[in-house]
Order: sequence, then structure tokens, then C-alpha cells
Amino acid sequence: MRITHVDVQIRRQPASPTPKRDALQSLPGSGSVRVEVTTDTGITGLGEAGFGRIAGGPDALASLIEHELKPLLMGQDPAFVRGLHQVMLAETEYHGSQGLAMFGIAALDTAIWDCLGKGLGVPCWQLWGGVHSRIPAYAMVGWLNYDNEEVQVICRQAVAQGFRAVKIKVGYPTLAEDVQRVAVVRKAVGENIGIMVDANQALTTAEAVRRGRAFEEMGCLWWEEPIPADDIDGYAELARALDIPIATGENLYTAADFARFLRRDAVDIVQPDLRRAGGPTALLQIGTMAAAFRRPYASHGGGPVQLNIMACLSNALYLETGLLAPDSPLQLEEGTVQIPQGPGFGWN
Repeated sequence: MRITHVDVQIRRQPASPTPKRDALQSLPGSGSVRVEVTTDTGITGLGEAGFGRIAGGPDALASLIEHELKPLLMGQDPAFVRGLHQVMLAETEYHGSQGLAMFGIAALDTAIWDCLGKGLGVPCWQLWGGVHSRIPAYAMVGWLNYDNEEVQVICRQAVAQGFRAVKIKVGYPTLAEDVQRVAVVRKAVGENIGIMVDANQALTTAEAVRRGRAFEEMGCLWWEEPIPADDIDGYAELARALDIPIATGENLYTAADFARFLRRDAVDIVQPDLRRAGGPTALLQIGTMAAAFRRPYASHGGGPVQLNIMACLSNALYLETGLLAPDSPLQLEEGTVQIPQGPGFGWN
């Protein structure tokens, strides 16, 4: 089997008039780039990288894939997907294997694995060897653009759908406001539902320690990305100072970044993002490496790719998703979701 064509499509999306907001930024959305990798057997694999903001992001990414990454794949055997991943990393090293480069590598890596699964007629998790048939899931629903009444309504909806944990954004100007936010959500969901808190890099290390102690007392499940993502010294300090688990990783690039954090004991829960980490090849490396350090893996973002990966990780902790739409393929049972059964990264 050989790769004969790579189609790059920009999928535009008008900015939302009511964007979601966290402590760092507003997220109006700006579309995505979808890649279709076709082989000489007629099999087509799909991959996609989306943008929460940056209006020109999809156009810039499409150009990078078209002119820099696509030529590396033409005529290659998709069975050597890990080797192709290394080739793409080497090609982008000159300007840095981060940012848009990793978004592009991730989309293509996903599409190639999708080809392999479809070629064999099995889900990708079967290629890697499964561990779990169901994965616990939580709902990321507590955006800062919701007032207290709105956040209570949406958190109650999540519980009614069957979620047993919700994540909310914090990082208000004061600790008192953050504490109030958690208290408001706790009142809405009851004592038996887990609450995670996420400050999206908004705080100093000293302030993150102070607020982390308050969240410990309130029984929060984890304290996510409270300080800038690249501050490995700060994260190591947080992990030493606090009992609440420190979760981070959505803004780290490549498995090497995670290795540095794990060696420094600067993270308790790894949270790789499919786009920034570089696709399924990298996420499998990160998850397995974290397991060797006895650190759990929680996804940043959901979808069938993350679920296939988590199905193969002994340390899989939580899938991140939002409220479930009526036509969602995810079916909650006791707070868990079934792993996909379709070939490649198909749902069924």
C-alpha cells in the first residue's frame, strides 16, 4: 500500500457572537484544516486540526501542510507511520517542531493511522492492543462567560446526562471569586460529583499555591494549568507544595516536553492535546511514558482518536468532553463511555 494523494481542505467557521471564555482568552472559533490521505488501494484516512481562535490559522496551516509536509508522504508506505512521523519532525526542526508544524504533523499522523485501521477493518486500538472497553468521562462545561446561574444550569444538565464529574474555569481576579465559583457549582451538582478546576495559565506560582490550598480544602479533583505552560520550575514547586494533583500538558509539544516534566516531578496528571503533541504516534508515547512514571493520563479534548488511544493505556483516567448532543455517539453508563468500534477512527 502506498500513499498516492493528500488532499488539504480549509473548513471555515464564522466567529461565534458569544464566544467561550477562560482566564486567558476568548475562543470564538475560526475553523479547521482537514486532510485526506488516499492510498493506491482506494482507502482514505482522515485527520483534522481545529482552531479555537486566530482567524488566519487555518490558511497558514493548510499552506504548511501543502508545501512542507505533504511532499514527504507521497509514494510512502503508511505501514511505516512511526517512521513518517520522525521524518516530519526532522523536516520541521529548522523552524521548530512546535505550533503550526505540530498541528500539521498531528493531522497527517491521524490520517495515516486511520488508513491502517480501515485497511485491516479494525479500530486503531486493536492495532495497538486494548486495555479498557470503557473510559470515565467528564464534562468541560464551566466557562467564564457563564454567570453563576448559567453555570449551575449547565452543570446540572451534565449530571442529568450521566456525567459524574465536571470541569470549571477559574482564574478570576481574586481567590474569593474562585472559591465562590466552586461553591456555586458544588451547590448545583451535589457532594457526589467530582469538580476539576482550570486556570488556563493565568496565575503566578505563589498565587497558584495559595489558591490550590483552597481547592484542596474544597475537595476538587485536580488543579489544571494554573501557571504558564512552559514554567517547569513553577510546576515542580506546585507539585511539591500541594496535595491536590497538578494537571498540565495541553500546551506542551512532543513527547520530549512531557519527559522533562516527568523527570522533574512537575506533573501529577498528563493531559496531552492531539494537535500540539503531534498525533496518535506521540500520544501513545506520552501515555506509555507517563505510565512508567506512575502518572495517570487524562485527555485534552475528546473524540474517537483520544478514545482509541486511551483504550490502550493502563493509566487512562478521564476523557474530556462537553455536554452530549442528542445525536452524540457517546453513551454514558455509570459515568463511562464505550470505546469506538468502527474501523480506523470510526465510531462504529
